[in-house]
Amino acid sequence: MKKIILAFLAVSFICGAAFAQNVDALRMEIHSKLRDKRCNMPLSECNCPEAKEMKGYIDALLETGIAKDEIYYKVAKKFSLKTILDENVKKEVEKRLTVEAGESRPQIVLESTVFNFGEVKKTQGKVSTIFKLRNKGNADLVITNLRASCVCTTISLTVAKQKSPYFDNKGAPKGWKMELKPNQTGELEVVLDLAHKAINAGDLTREVDIISNDPLYPETSVRVEAKVIGVENPQKDENTAFSGRLEKGVRIIELKASQYKFEPDPIVVKKGERVRLVAKSLDVGHGISIPEFNLNLSIPAGPDSVGEFTAAKEGEFTAYCSVYCGSGHGKMQGKLIVR
Repeated sequence: MKKIILAFLAVSFICGAAFAQNVDALRMEIHSKLRDKRCNMPLSECNCPEAKEMKGYIDALLETGIAKDEIYYKVAKKFSLKTILDENVKKEVEKRLTVEAGESRPQIVLESTVFNFGEVKKTQGKVSTIFKLRNKGNADLVITNLRASCVCTTISLTVAKQKSPYFDNKGAPKGWKMELKPNQTGELEVVLDLAHKAINAGDLTREVDIISNDPLYPETSVRVEAKVIGVENPQKDENTAFSGRLEKGVRIIELKASQYKFEPDPIVVKKGERVRLVAKSLDVGHGISIPEFNLNLSIPAGPDSVGEFTAAKEGEFTAYCSVYCGSGHGKMQGKLIVR
């Protein structure tokens, strides 16, 4: 009897291990075919708060044992069709959502979703562009929010000569809305304030989210890009190649974080120094993480944040943004050089 029980337990253990492996493989497959709607990165490569929420939702669905096609459908319905990266999966889910939405539904269509200003100077001040949108559906399209990814960006919507106020990264106030009748058009003006302190030299990307009652794409977005010139070089010690200033044996560096850059970049310090980062966000919340020195500092919008570490080893190290800050979050990196 004892042998029978032991054999049963052994079989159960093997079956359980095999089931866990199958679930892990399925999870990896699903993550590879989805993306975070903010970062636009594959879910398997993103760990921002939105991606973690999606992963938690997928884990809960996996525990129920439902088929992966049903998981894709539920994820798209909860988080938007744009979260599906795999085109074949997306087409099948879109068919199902279209049938479910019925014949009478709004449909938001944008003539273009990206505009590049090219090379611009901070001294130009404000530049703007227009994105044209249309309600291709046969029911009223209700837009309930417009939200920029940065305080340096504002947006306004015009429909039938009615122009909305300009909104920034805080979005529209609760209760605000504008409607487009079937086949009606509107113009979305996106204004970029190049003189704003949140804008640094280099390649720039800013996004605007459009929230509506479109059942397939309740959240869609447009993007503006530019190459900004005319910003001062990173701060350095006088007559040295090191960043910041040295006070009482501590190297103090005033770090600025904005979408999607750290400044100064690179940060250059001397081996063995105690380094104090006085970090300030110029727009939304950020964070800076340098794993090799156990530094993980949150940089909320508002007051300065202070973090310290000892530059104990030479080399070049990557500084990561550790708090989701917009569509370019996954690419927001800087460099620490210890000499």
